[in-house]
Amino acid sequence: MELLKLEKLTGYLDELVELLCDCVDSGASIGFLPPMSELEAQTYWLSVQDSIDAHTSLMIIVKNEGKVVGSVQISLSAKSNALHRCEVEKLMVLSSAQRQGIATMLMQGVEKVAAAWQRTLIVLDTHTDSNAFNLYKQLGYIEVGTIPEYAKSASGELTPTSIFYKTIDTTQELI
Repeated sequence: MELLKLEKLTGYLDELVELLCDCVDSGASIGFLPPMSELEAQTYWLSVQDSIDAHTSLMIIVKNEGKVVGSVQISLSAKSNALHRCEVEKLMVLSSAQRQGIATMLMQGVEKVAAAWQRTLIVLDTHTDSNAFNLYKQLGYIEVGTIPEYAKSASGELTPTSIFYKTIDTTQELI
């Protein structure tokens, strides 16, 4: 498996569309509701490229046997009193590639990239009843609390989300 920081999504757009559609249609709580259309997914990824171009976001992918199997985004705070922090957004792994350490690999990449950008605080939120919730705890992220009725599920039910943070060492190596 190969971990890459992307600056241009162009050569990966079709695979990223497939990844996003697969994750949303498999029930991932990442801001979209199923069914996810390819057009909606493509529009989303083009907006991510705009954020990367504006230097407000970074993106990491994992490729396995030449195919994108996971991705994560890092939103960089531009506020003058918050230049030390960043936020994890949309950790995704293809449903067929889960339970292979890809999410862990992506989060380790997040920490290295954040350190290289001198971001000492990482924040994130996740659905309280998810595999990601347990992953973040295993990786040393600290749960701050839970917000009830935060996001709507595919069934229309309002579900809670948990907020996490982790401080990191900025002397880690860049990927």
